[in-house]
Amino acid sequence: MIKNDDALKTIGEVSESLNLQVHVIRFWEKKFNIIRPIKKKNGTRYYNQEQIIILRQIKNLLYEKKLTIKGAILEMKNSSTEKIQLIHEIEKLINEIKHRLF
Repeated sequence: MIKNDDALKTIGEVSESLNLQVHVIRFWEKKFNIIRPIKKKNGTRYYNQEQIIILRQIKNLLYEKKLTIKGAILEMKNSSTEKIQLIHEIEKLINEIKHRLF
């Protein structure tokens, strides 16, 4: 069964889609305070699209740009405010379009 792109994803689904091991994602959660999955009482983690985008950015900074974890944290801090504002603007536009269509 294929989930909608807006649906919450488990850590296993995120791991598979980003080609990362689960323990790597858990480790990054400890290092990058911007990663905040929804955690159920049983410990299951769920990630929304914003969190998946952040994980993809971290992967790019560490694996492609070859930054250290400290370097990636600084890069994320410098660009996170701008990106978060852009994400909120895009979400507003999407909601406005949905409202007009339905």
